[in-house]
Amino acid sequence: MLEFPLYTSLCEWFVSTLPVEHAAISTLGEPFELETVCASDAVAAELERIQLDGGAGPCWHAKATGTPALLPDLRHGEDFSWPAFVDAAESFAVRSAYAFPMSVGAVDVGVVDLYATRAHALDSREVEAAWAMADIAAVRVVDHLLSNLGASSPPAGSPKRSIHQATGMVMAQLGIPSDDAFVVIRAHAFATGRTVSDIAEAIIRREIDFSA
Repeated sequence: MLEFPLYTSLCEWFVSTLPVEHAAISTLGEPFELETVCASDAVAAELERIQLDGGAGPCWHAKATGTPALLPDLRHGEDFSWPAFVDAAESFAVRSAYAFPMSVGAVDVGVVDLYATRAHALDSREVEAAWAMADIAAVRVVDHLLSNLGASSPPAGSPKRSIHQATGMVMAQLGIPSDDAFVVIRAHAFATGRTVSDIAEAIIRREIDFSA
């Protein structure tokens, strides 16, 4: 079972768990800001900056397609026409890059970018593990961002009946713990400009089903 990490160690979690040297996590605009959330080191931070500033690179491809962007060999792989990114990666001795989209429920969160100094750093099983880790990271990032923005948090004391019921339904839909299910509800409320109570009621009425 994947261990749920502390927010401050998310990028280090990827580096310490997978055979990569650099990792970064970025949000790529709506409903959040365009920014790098964390980077394991200066190399990862610079490669993120180049992608975010230029609007091109594996992170944007992963966001657009909703599937991982896998570049196992930057020297001999498919040409995505990202010369600035490829040149920068080469200058840092990065040979392979992997980008995994993050989402919470129906909300696009951003992307986890992994960089390695050897080609074909991740095998198929490690790619699957990285994508599963990205799902965990997404919940943690959203919880952190919404808390910093002052978005709705759990009510004091016992939760309202509708929120409690809706949280249970999301737990069943997605097979996740209650805390994560509530983050899904909060994220959807934030993204749609509605209140948590409104979203909870819509879930109970089955107008919203995150498993669909």
